[in-house]
Amino acid sequence: MADRITLVDVVVDFSRGQVFARNGDRLDLRPRAFDVLSRLAARRGEVVGKDELLSACWPDVVVTEDSLTQCICEIRRVLGDTGRDLIRTIPRRGYLLVPAETPPPTAPGRLPAPGRFWQPIAVVPFDTFDGAHPDLAGLGAGFAEDLTTELARNRHLSVIARHSAFAAVARSGTGTAAEIAGLLGARYVLEGSLRRAGESLIVNAQLIDGHDSRHVWAERYTIAADSFFAVQDTLVARIVSALFSELRDAEQVASLAGPADALGAHDLTMRAIAHLNRFSARDMLLAHAAVERALVLDPAFATAHGVKGLATATDAALAISGTLGPDAIAAAEAAIRTGLELNPASPIGHRALGYVLALRGQYEDGLDAALRSLALAPHDAGSLVFLSMAQTAAGRYAMAAANAEKALDFSSVAAATLPAAAAAAYYALGRHGEAARCATAATERSPGYTIAYALGAASDAALGRIEQARARIAILRRAAPHFGLGAPRVTTIFGSDAALGQRFVETLERCGLPAVRRSDDEPSGSAG
Repeated sequence: MADRITLVDVVVDFSRGQVFARNGDRLDLRPRAFDVLSRLAARRGEVVGKDELLSACWPDVVVTEDSLTQCICEIRRVLGDTGRDLIRTIPRRGYLLVPAETPPPTAPGRLPAPGRFWQPIAVVPFDTFDGAHPDLAGLGAGFAEDLTTELARNRHLSVIARHSAFAAVARSGTGTAAEIAGLLGARYVLEGSLRRAGESLIVNAQLIDGHDSRHVWAERYTIAADSFFAVQDTLVARIVSALFSELRDAEQVASLAGPADALGAHDLTMRAIAHLNRFSARDMLLAHAAVERALVLDPAFATAHGVKGLATATDAALAISGTLGPDAIAAAEAAIRTGLELNPASPIGHRALGYVLALRGQYEDGLDAALRSLALAPHDAGSLVFLSMAQTAAGRYAMAAANAEKALDFSSVAAATLPAAAAAAYYALGRHGEAARCATAATERSPGYTIAYALGAASDAALGRIEQARARIAILRRAAPHFGLGAPRVTTIFGSDAALGQRFVETLERCGLPAVRRSDDEPSGSAG
């Protein structure tokens, strides 16, 4: 270990057993606390167990964990505002000193706040051109406040407080999104306008990237002027949903640029999600690699644990890469629960938990988790589609169809999971033509999405189109040779409805889908 290390604004000198501020002032740290810090520093980036620290720093002395906790608090106090980010608590395991190559986020506008996933966004008052439309005076600020409130309900988002955002507009010289974003430390700025056009009110909304002034998303809405207040809540929800969908797509695309070695834990996790949503064997393996790398860089990143569990469960349930079997689902659940211990308010964590519980036959518990995810991320198409899948597994087919339709309506570019969820609900309701069309849309979006081929084949068969059904199964078998009748997603998609589930499996068998083939040299399904 080096004789000294620098932790943001603090220098730790191990040869002298002292801690100094950058200006040379010595900072008080008791010898026992310094010993704990030394042990953590010697294994930076690794979790050091509580028992190990207690035995090493208090040899031949019986003490409780309270003594260790007091030392950790003292270390964090000396390290200053970033102390809690530098010394991470890993529940039920121990403590971790953040590696030098992955310092905690200190620059505003670069990474989300702790517990959040998306980069910070500010909403500024919508322009109402008061001189031309005095009757709209004040409406733009009120509309921006409603949007801020609705965005802030989503626990994935870091939303700048209304007073701060409005004050930045007043302080800015040019009023540009880039300047406002710089003043607030935000990545994105949501701006827009309200103006009359005869008896109509036109609402324009634009999401601007504060780094390069690029339009990430823009939309125009036209409503009857005299009904604005009656439809305002619906309009706010629609704008928030569309914005979130576009923001998610933009950040996923951006995460795929550049070498993985240059990315931090947040961007690697975003990259894993982007690969996961493509449902190909190659992308699934890349998703596993990206999220594992993210957890090496930041073992306490809750969202990465949730994404790791979701990727493992998805691969195991859909037999996409052929490297994981059904027994990996237990490991997937363990990863997801670790993430939820770190951040109990993670929408992705509860979404993933709902999916895994359904795969394990716990349909009502899965539904409860999916509902929790939606409560934490309202108007998010991703939460809605996972709720739809949970409702289908629990036998609430009409609600499942309604939520899948809402998710599709919210998303301008729908991930394959959205039409596939609709296809499952429609199949259960006997709306086989709609189910077949949605299944086709899903496979066109992601040609490796195995369950979508199965849903399309079963729907075609129900319509008497046996040759088309068999053609879908033939494509499926070429794309995913490990996928078969025993795949967990096949056996649980209509899990609470035994008769429908059996009919689904029998129909797929009639169309040519075999049982899962597994030979002695195939992987057993260890999540690794």
